[in-house]
Amino acid sequence: MSKNENNAHRLDVPLNGVRGPKGAKKTPFEVDPRTLWRVNQYPSPFTLADVPTREKIGFKGKKDDGEEALAERSAMLADLQELMWAHVVAASEADQWEVAKAIAGRVPRRTPQEKARREELFSPEVETALNNLDRGPRILLVLQGMDASGKGGVVKQVVSSMDPMGIEVAGFGKPTPEEQREHYLERIIRRLPRPGLVGVFDRSHYEDVLVPSITGSESPEEIERRIEALILFERELVRLGFVIIKVKLLISQEEQLDRLVSRLDRKEKHWKYDPSDADARAEFDTYQELYSRVMEATDADHAPWHAIGADRKWYSRLAVQELLIAAFSDLKLRWPAADYDVEAERERLLKS
Repeated sequence: MSKNENNAHRLDVPLNGVRGPKGAKKTPFEVDPRTLWRVNQYPSPFTLADVPTREKIGFKGKKDDGEEALAERSAMLADLQELMWAHVVAASEADQWEVAKAIAGRVPRRTPQEKARREELFSPEVETALNNLDRGPRILLVLQGMDASGKGGVVKQVVSSMDPMGIEVAGFGKPTPEEQREHYLERIIRRLPRPGLVGVFDRSHYEDVLVPSITGSESPEEIERRIEALILFERELVRLGFVIIKVKLLISQEEQLDRLVSRLDRKEKHWKYDPSDADARAEFDTYQELYSRVMEATDADHAPWHAIGADRKWYSRLAVQELLIAAFSDLKLRWPAADYDVEAERERLLKS
């Protein structure tokens, strides 16, 4: 069995006891989804122009096959999210420590040099907020993409298959006047998911690099400082138990135009259109260049960037689903053992 075949087999997650729905196939992709869309596989300097937007990378089936796989594996995703919550609320201290140690081990220990640099890049309020975060496993899915690239569809079709009680979705637009008076990371920290939950950022802390770069509201030196700050910020999140998946949904200009025009053609979609969407299209190439540079600079094994072609909505949704399944399976969680006599409780219930 080849390495890729072995990795693909693991995505049925037999290691933690969670089985997919009856008759579920193995991962529908021919290559390990952990590496299939990683930006580090492309030559440096990385450019999004090299990423195909319509090609079904790693998938041989047709649209019907992809939609079938998406529905088929959604139950598995729901089971895995429940397993993570169960681990946080009921696993033994020993099991919780082992998982926390394994996640934290994905990044280097904090050095005096890093500590000193954080003091320069972070505010005291940011450090306090990070120190006040609870430790424990949770997943943070970061979705970035141009308007109409399908971020909302991923949330509706993929994330919604999990228990709504276990999901926290946040979107980040223009900072409010109050937020503008804070360090830019403070509003991000307030919306981070708690242990046991899946957090989804529909746009994210990366907006605080991309938008100022386009508008010129911050100097190039400040932009470089912010990029470095994001690297240190994500390292600290992983030390606290975060599993970070960063996804750039990549759409062609032609496909984006069709989707934006369709919003104007349908009255019930007018609310989704913003006149600024047309302005952003004028900066399409500039945004792509910035994304490319920032993604390469902030890509890391503990916080990987995945560039996924999104001209085919079903394909990008299936891809994100498999990335989530892989992230869960890598935690190698186990259902917590009962701390009571199961048979005795069964008898008590039957007599009640």
